[in-house]
Amino acid sequence: MRLPAALLLATLTSSCAPPEPLAVEARVSCVSETHALRQLCTVALSDRKTGRPVEGATVTLHADMPSMPLAHSVRPATARPGAAAGTYHGTLELEMTGRWVVAVRISGPVNDQITHALDLK
Repeated sequence: MRLPAALLLATLTSSCAPPEPLAVEARVSCVSETHALRQLCTVALSDRKTGRPVEGATVTLHADMPSMPLAHSVRPATARPGAAAGTYHGTLELEMTGRWVVAVRISGPVNDQITHALDLK
C-alpha cells in the first residue's frame, strides 16, 4: 500500500514543479546613427533551447567605459520592440571615443544581463 502512495506523491510533485526558466541567447550590434557617438543598438533575443524569439521583454541599455569607471553619465536607453519578433532597438548617446561596455539588462519572461564591448574610433 505504501508503494502506490509514494508513486502517486512523486507523480504529483513532479507535475506541480514550476517550469524551467528560459535560457536566453542575446545578440547585440550597434551602428552609428547621425554621428559616431550616437549608437543605435539592436538586441535580438531567442530561447536557447527552441530558437524561438523572446517577445514581451523589457530591455534596457547601460554604457560605461572600463578605463574610466563611473566617470561618465550616459543615460540608460530603453530599447523598444522592433519589427522582427524578438528584436529590440535603443539609442545610446556616448560622450567620447574609446572602448565602451554596453550592459543589456533584460526582464520580463526572462531575467538576465549580458555585456557587449563597443570600440568607437
